[in-house]
Amino acid sequence: MAKVKKRGRVGKSATKKAGRKKHAPSGAKKVARTTFKIRELDPVAKCGAGTSVQRLFRIDEHADDGVRAHLVFLDRHGWYCEHGRDCPAVKQVRKTGDGARPLGPNDNGRMRA
Repeated sequence: MAKVKKRGRVGKSATKKAGRKKHAPSGAKKVARTTFKIRELDPVAKCGAGTSVQRLFRIDEHADDGVRAHLVFLDRHGWYCEHGRDCPAVKQVRKTGDGARPLGPNDNGRMRA
């Protein structure tokens, strides 16, 4: 049985230079600018008379790719969005000085002077 004759090297072609990309970048990277429009809603009107929701916000997240709506709730479970607790809309509502528990250090557990 005869050996198979291979033509040249298998893999990358010899014409490509190492480390060089086929397409050069078009310039500076595009920075995504996101803005949030926050409106407070009446929780009793939206959720009903027997609701445990204390505060309700509608947030419109304006980005380059469009607008995304969020509903952020505060109830006995804490702050959360319809998209989850880690949604950036929750952080935006908490930053607006909502009167809820502050983020950061508190006086719990400190020694008295």
